[in-house]
Amino acid sequence: MTNKTYDEAINNAIAKQYPEYHTALLKVLDDFEQELIIKKVISDNSYENYVKVLTKISKDSTYEVVSDFALGDSLTLNSQRYNYELINIMKSVPLINYRNKVQAKSILFNQRVSEITTKNGGFSRSNYASLLLEVYNEEDFQLPTIRTQLYRFLDPNTNHIHYIYMGKPTQGE
Repeated sequence: MTNKTYDEAINNAIAKQYPEYHTALLKVLDDFEQELIIKKVISDNSYENYVKVLTKISKDSTYEVVSDFALGDSLTLNSQRYNYELINIMKSVPLINYRNKVQAKSILFNQRVSEITTKNGGFSRSNYASLLLEVYNEEDFQLPTIRTQLYRFLDPNTNHIHYIYMGKPTQGE
């Protein structure tokens, strides 16, 4: 077993197995962050500024983020350019090595989505923002995979489908 979290291990594996992709990913994420600063969505790259934006969205799902940056296109181009495949990373970092130490926050996030959806009969943009704040902390938001998730959520120019495990289908009686 390892002391790292599963989420840290995934990010380390990406950096090791796809170093060019990892470098390009960090550049895209930094560029998007600069766009958010230029557009005054955030005043700087501090965690507190992201908390403020997510809190605003959690209270008002119509809160608009302004950006001209096409994050989704940039991420897709990088994946294609460097033949990046997340499935290869996940195979190299088996979750079983981490299950007993600490639960992967990405799995916890999906479980909470399922709970909220069941309770509320749906899942909104406000729910998503609240859940990002509930599950992830300042250290998590430094990880490229979590930053990507956050930025895809904030980006108004990306038609990104958030794949979330919603629980097992019910069995008919």
